[in-house]
Amino acid sequence: MNEPTNGRKAAPVTVAWDIDTGRIIARGGDGLAHGILERTFFLREVHGTTWHRMSPTVLPADQAAVAQLAVARLQAAGYRVEADAEYATETTQDPYVTDGRSIANLAAAIRDAASPAEVSDRLEEVTAAHDGVLAALDQLVRSLAAVYDGLGGPADRHIAARMRYLAEHRLGPITADLLHTRAELADRSTAPARPGTSLPAAPSAAPAPTASGRTR
Repeated sequence: MNEPTNGRKAAPVTVAWDIDTGRIIARGGDGLAHGILERTFFLREVHGTTWHRMSPTVLPADQAAVAQLAVARLQAAGYRVEADAEYATETTQDPYVTDGRSIANLAAAIRDAASPAEVSDRLEEVTAAHDGVLAALDQLVRSLAAVYDGLGGPADRHIAARMRYLAEHRLGPITADLLHTRAELADRSTAPARPGTSLPAAPSAAPAPTASGRTR
């Protein structure tokens, strides 16, 4: 058992081989711990309590190493981990900024914004066409639909249709509402931008061609 000096108050996480299921199982921890496990090839199960099992996509030869990686990541985040000897490790892994954490940081910036204009500016990353947060989520759901189109099982085409329905009739209205919200917040302000914002510099004029066709 390894106890980091910055241990969290959450219940310890156990990572152990489960005789009944024949799988590596993780129990305990809080939401952050669950997220760490789910990013380390564990699948969430909710049956009265929340627990995690290692994904069958992990080859048997790699399971011990993956379990050790999960233990290292949990310890780096400050959790006390009780692991079978085969999965225990003294190491930690440096934390990294996940995609979800980036969006959570954006949400915090919106909560802390000083004006409606600043909130509107922050929303640009969410509502931007093609590569904004919502556009990327739309692409993800439609990609899942394409995957199910190719599986060919009896129920797969219905799941594919459900994915497309979510993209069109759930994400679509959310996107439209947030686009309207961003514009409405911007229209409340007469200032050109929030304080401290550096507007993009205007492009410099192209060199004028000379009589010979060369540029000055």
